[in-house]
Amino acid sequence: MVLFAVTCLFVCGAQEAESFGVDRYAIYIGSNNGGREHQQLMYAGSDAIAFQKTMKEIGGVPQTNAILLLDPTKDDLDQAIEAISDLIRRKRETSKRSEFLFYYSGHSDENALLLGNATYDYSGLKTAISNVPSDVHVVILDSCYSGNFIRTKGGQKKKPFLLDDSTVVKGHAYLSSSSSQESSQESDEIESSFFTNAMLTGLRGAADSSGDKKVTLNELYSYAFNETLSKTENTSAGPQHPNYNITLVGSGDLVLSDISNSDCVLSLSRDLNGRLIIRTKNGKLISEINKFGGKALFLALEEGDYNATLITDTMTMQGNFSLTSGKVYQLGPGNLHPVSGTFNRLRGGDGTQTSEDDEDDDDDEWDSGTLSEDTMFFPIEFSFVINEITRGFHKKIITPLSISILHSKVYRVNGVMVTLGINEADIINGVQTALVANTAHDLHGVQATCGLNSAHDFNGAQAALAINKADNFKGIQAAGIFNKADNFKGAQVAGIFNRGKEYLGIQGAGIFNVANDFTGGQFAGIFNSAKNTSGIQWAGFVNKADNVSGSQLAGFVNVAKDVHGVQIGLVNVAKDVHGFQFGLVNICDDGIIEIGTSFSSNRNFRLTMNSGKRYLYGMIGGLFSGNFLFDNYDGETRAHLIYGLGTRFQAGVFNFDLQAYRTVYNDSHHEDSYGINFCKIFIPQIRMETGFKPAKNINFFIGLNLIWGFGESNDVYDDFEKNLKIKFDDDFTVYPEIEIGVKYIIK
Repeated sequence: MVLFAVTCLFVCGAQEAESFGVDRYAIYIGSNNGGREHQQLMYAGSDAIAFQKTMKEIGGVPQTNAILLLDPTKDDLDQAIEAISDLIRRKRETSKRSEFLFYYSGHSDENALLLGNATYDYSGLKTAISNVPSDVHVVILDSCYSGNFIRTKGGQKKKPFLLDDSTVVKGHAYLSSSSSQESSQESDEIESSFFTNAMLTGLRGAADSSGDKKVTLNELYSYAFNETLSKTENTSAGPQHPNYNITLVGSGDLVLSDISNSDCVLSLSRDLNGRLIIRTKNGKLISEINKFGGKALFLALEEGDYNATLITDTMTMQGNFSLTSGKVYQLGPGNLHPVSGTFNRLRGGDGTQTSEDDEDDDDDEWDSGTLSEDTMFFPIEFSFVINEITRGFHKKIITPLSISILHSKVYRVNGVMVTLGINEADIINGVQTALVANTAHDLHGVQATCGLNSAHDFNGAQAALAINKADNFKGIQAAGIFNKADNFKGAQVAGIFNRGKEYLGIQGAGIFNVANDFTGGQFAGIFNSAKNTSGIQWAGFVNKADNVSGSQLAGFVNVAKDVHGVQIGLVNVAKDVHGFQFGLVNICDDGIIEIGTSFSSNRNFRLTMNSGKRYLYGMIGGLFSGNFLFDNYDGETRAHLIYGLGTRFQAGVFNFDLQAYRTVYNDSHHEDSYGINFCKIFIPQIRMETGFKPAKNINFFIGLNLIWGFGESNDVYDDFEKNLKIKFDDDFTVYPEIEIGVKYIIK
């Protein structure tokens, strides 16, 4: 599937370009498909999208100057290079100078990029990029054997870096993720390739060794080389060594990103020293940095909530923080708290450590007699209001059974908690039941309530007549009204509402589903909504998604921002469609919407609307028969419904269309017991037309209709004028007709 999106949506990027004193342009390519002989990649496309986002925010490349290609053909790539070249030429008079960035993530071999079943040889690619009329060319290839691109046509490694702060440079910079004999690797853990992840982390500030809040080419390559090598040294594919060929002439190094342009900045205190790991509150890895003490470091991140872990030689510290637009947050040792190390028992004499023993130690803590000083085992915890029996011990209670009338709060339950009011527990291995509410931090088992369930880390099932809430959840949620989960793997089932922020699994609701980042399938009786969806959405009424990779299916309406797959519904609406829309009305930014009228040799008048992509659009309208346009007509005029699909080949001002459609005929030969005419549905009919566009919004066309009649369905044509018919046998007749008409092009 070809995904070709010219991202020229905003003009706000102009301010970013001014901060660098240049106009910057870019082509970002992600190609997961390397052909039948190569394994399908998972993150090439998302890497290209992430690179585009980073360069827009802090790299001075506005979206008006950028093209994103996902799984392109060679022709798509050539067209993009030519489009960027034309844009640079048009802006040459108003810009000081220009810089061009070419980023590719995907498959390659020793000789060429692999674009699906096609190839783009390095020599041809280098020539095409060199012909882009910019002062500087920066090429970043994240693919196997990409070092061969650097060696093409005798390229040699040269001294790559100029040291002063000026940016008046010209020339080229070629960076590859691996040498000419190495494979490039991606990781499920970081959901990216090692090289691109290092580049993005470096661009966002980790590579800023000078502390000036700017990342230069010198700093970025050094950081990406060290990080990529360290992350791949122990992989099965072996170490990966990024390469370069950089020939920049002038008086300075090239600044690639400016941290001060970011809306949200994280300042790492000079007192922090160690391996710093930053994740979102849902566990997604953002940055992993070796932070050296003695100087501050600034990172450009998105607005949101984060978790930081600092690992030193002597301890591990953790903390949470939030970034707000327009503010700088300083993270120092005072924002982190020590966490206890995990004890691992050694198995045998080889020194092997296993985390399974840790779980065994925790599970057996209360019955092995090895309780810590602040914990206490109690066989049955009974509470009327608030743990009247055990609270005097001032210790954390571990019990197999907790029973409460109003309120019970214990540290750990390996068994069952029962209450008529509220259950609270830090750790549950078993079941919580309540008529009002259950809360648990770590839960392995089942929560059941008539009111509210709440759990932070959950493996099991939640069931409620009202609300379920879980932050990290693996299992099943079921509620009569509402489910909520931030990080979810499993299935959500609700009578009214489901909500999941990031999860992999299935949502099913009687009325509504909502998900921000979703991989799996959504099913709802009325409405689905997802921001980033990979998989399937299905709804009885409406689907809504910002980015869809997969399929949207609805009984009535599909709505999406970017569709990478298929939309199926009566009405399909999308901003960018890289796939297919199947529906009667299809609306997209780069599609067509046109109203047409025509008159045929059999004196049939048609009024139709075409909408959708040119290669596949929907058609709906009406056919009016009965010669009603003529003064001498005194018969009956009947209206019939037309619906179908069409495809168009465009050649300059001419177009050639092929349409397959059905007509719901108002059949006067069949009446029910009330004297009402039946509607008779016929097999698809074919229309072939040739159009001419003399003006922007006008299209004149002439076409040939082939209408089939089978058996009794031929009776309907008794009411039609038939200038020509081709009868093959008693049951099959074709009624050709010539048609002329005009269309008004809305877009």
